[in-house]
Amino acid sequence: MAGRILIADDVMTNRIILKARLGAAAFITLQATSPAEVLSIAQSEIPDLILLSDTLCENDSLELCTQLRAMPQTNDIPLVVMSHDQSRDMRLRALAAGVDAVLPCLPNDAILRARIGNLLRRRAAERELSRSGDQTAAFELAEMPQTAFTPPGQIALIAPTLADGLKWRNGLSSKLRDRISVIDPAHAMIELDGEPPADAIVIAERPDKPGEAIQLLSDLRCHSETLRAATIVVQADPNQKRAIMALNLGANDLVENGFDAEEMALILRRELKRKAENDSRRAALKDGLRLAATDPLTGLYNRRFALRQLSSIAKTAPERGEQYAVMVIDLDRFKRINDLYGHASGDAVLTEIADRMTSCLRRDDFLARIGGEEFLAVIRSADLEIAQVAAERLRRVVANQPVCLPDGKGYEQMTMSIGLVIGGTPDMPSDPAALIDLADRGLYIAKADGRNQVTVHESAA
Repeated sequence: MAGRILIADDVMTNRIILKARLGAAAFITLQATSPAEVLSIAQSEIPDLILLSDTLCENDSLELCTQLRAMPQTNDIPLVVMSHDQSRDMRLRALAAGVDAVLPCLPNDAILRARIGNLLRRRAAERELSRSGDQTAAFELAEMPQTAFTPPGQIALIAPTLADGLKWRNGLSSKLRDRISVIDPAHAMIELDGEPPADAIVIAERPDKPGEAIQLLSDLRCHSETLRAATIVVQADPNQKRAIMALNLGANDLVENGFDAEEMALILRRELKRKAENDSRRAALKDGLRLAATDPLTGLYNRRFALRQLSSIAKTAPERGEQYAVMVIDLDRFKRINDLYGHASGDAVLTEIADRMTSCLRRDDFLARIGGEEFLAVIRSADLEIAQVAAERLRRVVANQPVCLPDGKGYEQMTMSIGLVIGGTPDMPSDPAALIDLADRGLYIAKADGRNQVTVHESAA
């Protein structure tokens, strides 16, 4: 779906021109002719970006921007102000009001599209991240963060010269509480590859080699260590071609009037806050996905994730010419632990045994809890001989040492029975549920034969 842009301008001719320009780029446009209309349409239609003329408001268009930033429905909509006033004071006031970019009235078509495209791509990425987090939170897998405090960030300054960098750092240090380092342009990627990672990188064009900044920006976007860092490109003199390239490469902001410490401090505060919020969302999403795949008591994979993993292994094993082992494991006489000592003791036993078994597996193998006291182990690249050795190792690590019960309740000797099948052979099914069912049959035989043993299902022997 094309981006929807609200054109807010009291001059009809301007609205017609902007609608035609944006329509040619396949944008859908909405129009407002007064501050009241802007507030109404912004809340009801939720446009993807607002293009606001400074002539719309009798007093100050930035007051309207402040209102939009204060409303929950509109506080994250990108705001671009078209202003007759291109002074430093105007830029500073606009940044303080939450404006994302200040452009001249009826700006150059190429710059306008580059600015809008840059902001819309960022908004789309942030909304996708937010939607993923909302879906996670809907299943109560993780609480999405409420960022009220932005921790100090790591800022890297890549100035034309070392002297410029030190001067810039001194100018920013009194305005920011973040850690600021000056980076040598000639070795920027090497220095940025270290620790701690940069949260924001300011890249200035060098008068003698202005194209280097664009190349560096491109490199930063290709490395995982710097991919998510906020990047601000500084031009000493405006250059439309390089400005468009920087915006299309994903620069978070573009300063076309040289370095100004007060202006840069406002930009960096905004970008560091935004990055901290996105990092927090990613962390919560990652934690939610981890919780969705694991058993909350033991930390092992849960049944659903284990079946997906086993299905993937079963699909790829024939292509690699590999066999693999599937084991269904059940603790012997576990019910009596709960009956004699309570469920807290039972949980402690399950956790301890899960830890012991995990310590016996290779990194490529996996263990899951698929029932109350039932586990599933999958051993990759294993024929029957290797699998039997692995199964016996699992059995012994539990049987050879009693489990300590909590609250001074003493020790209990635990054993477990294991049913084993070998997948990836012509006589075995590839369906995970069918493999588990065959291993389960081996488990029942092990139980019937006296417990505390490994039984290979006869079809796999």
